[in-house]
Amino acid sequence: MKKCPKCGAQMSSDTNFCTECGADLRNVPVSNESAQTTETFEPNGTVENQNQQQANQNTQQTTQAQPTQQAQQPAQAQPVRRSIDTEQAKQTAASYWKWLLGSWAHPTNTEAPTSKWFGVVSIAIEIFLFCASFFTMVQKAVAYLNQQANNVSNGLAALLGQQQNNSNLIHFNSFGTSFEIFIVLLLLDAAVLGAVYGINCWVFREKESFFDFINRFAHYTNVILITNLLFFLFSLMSAYTMMALVLILSIFLYVLGMTMVIVTRQGSQRLDRLYGAVFVAIIILIALGILCAICGTAVDIAFKSLTGGLGN
Repeated sequence: MKKCPKCGAQMSSDTNFCTECGADLRNVPVSNESAQTTETFEPNGTVENQNQQQANQNTQQTTQAQPTQQAQQPAQAQPVRRSIDTEQAKQTAASYWKWLLGSWAHPTNTEAPTSKWFGVVSIAIEIFLFCASFFTMVQKAVAYLNQQANNVSNGLAALLGQQQNNSNLIHFNSFGTSFEIFIVLLLLDAAVLGAVYGINCWVFREKESFFDFINRFAHYTNVILITNLLFFLFSLMSAYTMMALVLILSIFLYVLGMTMVIVTRQGSQRLDRLYGAVFVAIIILIALGILCAICGTAVDIAFKSLTGGLGN
């Protein structure tokens, strides 16, 4: 290579004049620096190979890191979404209704429901309808007694020449009392079912699932849903005689269902089914005694409210 003495440009060894500035290069000596450089680095290629390997490693690391970052970013950016599966809810409701109709048509032909909660739902609805009927009945009774009390009070005021005043003399929280009765009945029913389930496990050697037991009992007694609905309708019409008859029918169906859940079960027995049914009857009698005591307490509260209101 030749180096131009005027502009410093590098020219090939066979160039006579500088292509940059036109200077005469015929007397400029040829430099062996490029050849030495080539001879120094090109034969072994150690530096270039190391640089090339380092560049390849950096490229691979960058390529591997990019998919990882791209995979992490969507996972961090996606929000958590929770939605109710309406289609599944419709299918469950349709299955419950089909199971309910089957139990009404053939109460003794028990069939396994698609959900273990169907029996629990039926029992909760039965208790709710009963408490709604009680709430309606108490509201009507309190309104009637207030009307009669106002009639008596206004009659006395007219005789004494005083000003007549219509007001609610009787104050009774029918909603709060109905809600309390709903909770008490729910707990009492749960206690009875738990006790009868214990007898069921004691009588038979093979243990039955609690939810299977509840579903069998509900299948026998789902007719109570109809009787409790009639009980509610009669409470709206103030047909107290019909309400009493329907209530007696509901209690009979309940006792019958409790007995059948023991008597109709198949399997190896530790004790005869008849004795199991006797124990169930004793438990139901105790529960009815507790229920009567609760109803007596509610009537006593209503009576005290009545006498207190009239006393004022």
